[in-house]
Amino acid sequence: MKKVSLFAITALLFVACQKDNSEQVTTGEGRIAITASASGEVTTRAEGLQVATPQLSDFSLLITGENFEKSWNSLTDYRTDDERYTSGHYTVSIACGDGTEEGYNLPAFAASKTVQVLDRNRTTEVALTAKLVNAIVTIKTTEAFDNYFPVSNFKISTAAKSFDFDPLQTEHLFVAAGQDVKIDCSCIRQSNMAAGTIEKLATQTVANTAAATRYVVTYDLSTVGGVKITVKLNQTILDTIEVETELNPNA
Repeated sequence: MKKVSLFAITALLFVACQKDNSEQVTTGEGRIAITASASGEVTTRAEGLQVATPQLSDFSLLITGENFEKSWNSLTDYRTDDERYTSGHYTVSIACGDGTEEGYNLPAFAASKTVQVLDRNRTTEVALTAKLVNAIVTIKTTEAFDNYFPVSNFKISTAAKSFDFDPLQTEHLFVAAGQDVKIDCSCIRQSNMAAGTIEKLATQTVANTAAATRYVVTYDLSTVGGVKITVKLNQTILDTIEVETELNPNA
């Protein structure tokens, strides 16, 4: 009887231990582990360009799900082991800067990904690479253009703002993506410098700007067969403008 009782007690203890282990495995909320990086690569058919990227500590973090939302001012404040999530789908987003804010030296970076979190204390890995979300617009002039028009003023206009642009500007002008950008140019010919007569060229439009893209608008001038201004967007001709010949042939 003693042997049977001892066996029965051992069996009961074994079953109890199995039950406890099963509960530990099958219950418990999941975790989200985040790996983040940033890329400053900009698409352009002109010369290559890399925009300086922020530090990871400069990125904010937002995690949202069904009936869930939590944010961190800095990505580096997030600790995987400190956070638990019920099973379901969550969107993890990081951002630095505001893509709708336009101006010089105002790059904005962001990345977002939706992942599924599982329970049983399992960890879901999510890797994010933040990329530039706004566009860059710049203007260049050739030596031939500058010789003919020693004075030229450029205005770049978006849906929200207008900027006076200097072709010698070394800072990048960032604009919101997904919109048309208009460029107006007013010039003074070399021969009209004394009088200060201003000529306005036709308005050029850069259509539907894309994120992480640099638009280089170049103004060139040719005197072969008449005075002609060629406006190129990167390497594609955007506009050709015939300039009226001056009355003074020696000008």
